Amino acid sequence: MKKMLNIKLSLLTALIVFSSCEKIINQQPQTSLSAETAYTTRQGVEAGLLGCYNAMQSTSYYGLEYWALSDMYAGVILHTGTFPTYAQFNNKQILPDNTNVTNQWNAIYSGINRVNTIIVSSDKLNDPAFNKTQTISEARFIRALMYFDLLRAFGGSATGFNKADGRGVPVRVTPTLSPDDAAAVSLSPEADVWKLIDADLDYAIANLTLNVSGRASVNAAKALKARAALYKEDWATAESLSTEVINALKGAGTGLSASYDALWSTQNTKPESIFELQYDINNTNSIAFYYFPTGLGGRNEIGSSTTLAAQSATDLRRATNIKVLSGSNKTGKYSRINGTDNVIIIRLAELYLTRAEARAKKAAPDLTGALADLNVIRARAGLAASTAATAADILKQVYEDRYYEFAHEGHAFFDYKRTNRLASTFSGFSGANAFRAVYPTPQREIINSAGQITQVAGY
Repeated sequence: MKKMLNIKLSLLTALIVFSSCEKIINQQPQTSLSAETAYTTRQGVEAGLLGCYNAMQSTSYYGLEYWALSDMYAGVILHTGTFPTYAQFNNKQILPDNTNVTNQWNAIYSGINRVNTIIVSSDKLNDPAFNKTQTISEARFIRALMYFDLLRAFGGSATGFNKADGRGVPVRVTPTLSPDDAAAVSLSPEADVWKLIDADLDYAIANLTLNVSGRASVNAAKALKARAALYKEDWATAESLSTEVINALKGAGTGLSASYDALWSTQNTKPESIFELQYDINNTNSIAFYYFPTGLGGRNEIGSSTTLAAQSATDLRRATNIKVLSGSNKTGKYSRINGTDNVIIIRLAELYLTRAEARAKKAAPDLTGALADLNVIRARAGLAASTAATAADILKQVYEDRYYEFAHEGHAFFDYKRTNRLASTFSGFSGANAFRAVYPTPQREIINSAGQITQVAGY
């Protein structure tokens, strides 16, 4: 009888435990909401749009690694720390399983999924107080930037972009809300990715109306499209859009900050800063921490390279590009160890140099105009005006000034790549290593694609 009672008690206990476990398993997440729940109101969608900007702030994206590691790849930044995956960039020997490459890919696609969700949710929302067009325009600007950043790192070819052998990236324009939505997709042709970028930017240009620091604006959209046109060697579009932005912002002068250093020491310096990612004490990054020596509270992982240290002492940009801390060459562009340094993604100086390059490159070069634009940048840097007389010489000076003007901002590697100067500048990209101009597709993506995506040849 006692034995039978024990059996019954054991069964009852098991049933109670099973029932409790089932209730635990079936619990809805308490710290997250599904898109169907979160994005059915104006307030929810507006908060979700801020989440799209937040996706860009990831350490794996503009919060550090997307621009810093590409600058390291181009010899602007030196690896001074211990991360072996950073050393692969420094040594120009990236492997397909590099975690920083994988994290960059994931961070950007995660952001794209947020954007896609906001676009679809906004379109369904009918609230007179909701500015649907503005919200979708901002979202599409962000998506254009994200696909542009994917393409220039993981796409194109060893000789640039918009070439016959160019590699594209997977394109997703609908939200991933279920396992079925997450099924692998193959690479879209590079040309199709450019079409999506242009379509998103055209929509943003036509519809953006607000102008708030840290948010998409008409000038930011035009400037990004001008940058994309430069990559595609569409000189006419690059020149015309650059002109529109310059004319809108220059006022009675050039529109540039009187001080190069003030762009980072004061932040949100108008009108030069066109699109600047905002950080504050409640929303921080680790940029200065990665630069600063350990004696000053940092991890001493990156610093200014010896190549950048060769910048002329007469160039007023040098004191900002290279700041010596505890005997190490760091930078003055990121100096807030508390993590509140903003990241400038687009600024007016870029438009002058974009227009200078486009004017020198177009079929009927405008050498006078190109030289005038170049010298706007050199004047702010305290340098003598260039007197280059040929398109080739002007372009050589434009590329040199881009290198120093945008040091620690992540332009250099992509400039070398789009102008087909990697192999002639770095042995690590020449001959049999030319394939390294295109980042490897993360190995996990190759495996999970079930054959739909193949690796960049050479890795």
